Amino acid sequence: MFKINSFLAILLLSMVVFIVEATPNRSCFWCWDNFFGSGPTKRLSGKTRTQINIDTDIEYVEIDPQAKHVDLTRHRLKKIEDYSWLKQVEHLSLRWNLIKKIENLDPLTTLTYLELYDNQVRRKDKFSKRFFFVHNRLEKIENLEALTELEYLELGDNRIKKIENLECNTKIVRLFLGANQITRIENLGHLKKMEVLSLPANGIQIIENLSGLTSMRELYLTQNGIQYINGLGDAFALEILDLNQNRLVKVDNLKHLTRLTDFWARNNQLKDWTLFDELSELAQLNTVYLDFNPIAESDNYRGKVLRLLPQITRLDGSMCRQESLLRHPPQTQKERENAASDENLVTGIERIEFSDAEEDEAVDAN
Repeated sequence: MFKINSFLAILLLSMVVFIVEATPNRSCFWCWDNFFGSGPTKRLSGKTRTQINIDTDIEYVEIDPQAKHVDLTRHRLKKIEDYSWLKQVEHLSLRWNLIKKIENLDPLTTLTYLELYDNQVRRKDKFSKRFFFVHNRLEKIENLEALTELEYLELGDNRIKKIENLECNTKIVRLFLGANQITRIENLGHLKKMEVLSLPANGIQIIENLSGLTSMRELYLTQNGIQYINGLGDAFALEILDLNQNRLVKVDNLKHLTRLTDFWARNNQLKDWTLFDELSELAQLNTVYLDFNPIAESDNYRGKVLRLLPQITRLDGSMCRQESLLRHPPQTQKERENAASDENLVTGIERIEFSDAEEDEAVDAN
């Protein structure tokens, strides 16, 4: 009986091998159901089978449609299939495959992390205008040369130490490199179309190498180690300057930024009232954050600031209404000194306070 069972097992195995070898298209196989005529099966026991393109093996992968983390590493995938049935996916890993084109990602509205390390992405398409690679272990910016149409690049929360290898990406409009290990602003002068540069939570101590970026409207540098404001000589279009949570001891070199509407400098080391010599010259300025600085502990701090900056409509998250009640900016040093000692300037000004959530959104929106 044992010999008969062994013989039958060997015979069955031989038949399987013969069928596999005789199959003309083994590189695009859904499952055994395909070969035996039942057609591709999309659902099985509450799960979904997705196509795997392979060269030498017959394979299928069962994926839970409700999965938040999907790992398709090392499956020799040749393309990104339509995964729109993954309604809750947040993390999609496609590392170490043969993918040449970035596609079919728009339906994945819940996707937060996409891993494409070690693929063969070369072809330019509509998706190459936006590239997101967030919360990974990326240590270097590289392999983006083919994405010459790139407009939006997000590489936040990685381990990048240097801004580099963007010479071919001259059409970048928005660049986000927050929460990395970058210590210098560099290699950006050729990005003439860039409007938004976001570098929060890095190790930057000096604002530099921004010359030529005449289109830049928003600069986010919160949570760095910046002490002085420099390097903004060509930033004539700048509207938002975020320097929250740095080491600022002085505010200067801003008078030429005539389009500046938002100046955020909360939680620094500002204590000298001369900073308003700069800010009072900015006619378009309407939002200022200076709370959690030594200067904010002064008596009648709010009244003094509103007197010195009558053009603003929001201070430290509080909106000021009835702008007509605010006086014109003091023009002489004596007028500024008088304004700083006046404790009854904002009597009758109506204010509405932002909730904590609204304030955080206003400060941290980048």
